[in-house]
Amino acid sequence: MRIKQLLLTAAAAAILTTTGAAAADRDRDHRPDRSAAERHDRDGYRDRDFRGHDRYWHEGYRGFAGRDFYFRSLRAHHYTRWDGDPYWFNGRFVIRSYDHFGRPVFVELNPYTGAFIGVIRF
Repeated sequence: MRIKQLLLTAAAAAILTTTGAAAADRDRDHRPDRSAAERHDRDGYRDRDFRGHDRYWHEGYRGFAGRDFYFRSLRAHHYTRWDGDPYWFNGRFVIRSYDHFGRPVFVELNPYTGAFIGVIRF
């Protein structure tokens, strides 16, 4: 029993020291300090305005569009059936709709203008 306990203690100590050494190479965002992502963080990209990471944002937008803009855009592209309101899904602003054959699709919309962007099929 004592040898098993000693081996388990030694294994636990070895795991803790290796994970501690790996964690020392990372900072607050849990990425390695010398990774390409970290170099990208230091080139000034993250220092821009908070809207810099939003794929839809352009200067001059004043906020989200009203619901009628989204539905008008859907009707203009012949999507007459949809479920609920638009929502964020995997970083895209989508609404669940149905194509001409009745298959469910996600239609991507611009949240600031209500413009139709495209269809995402899964």
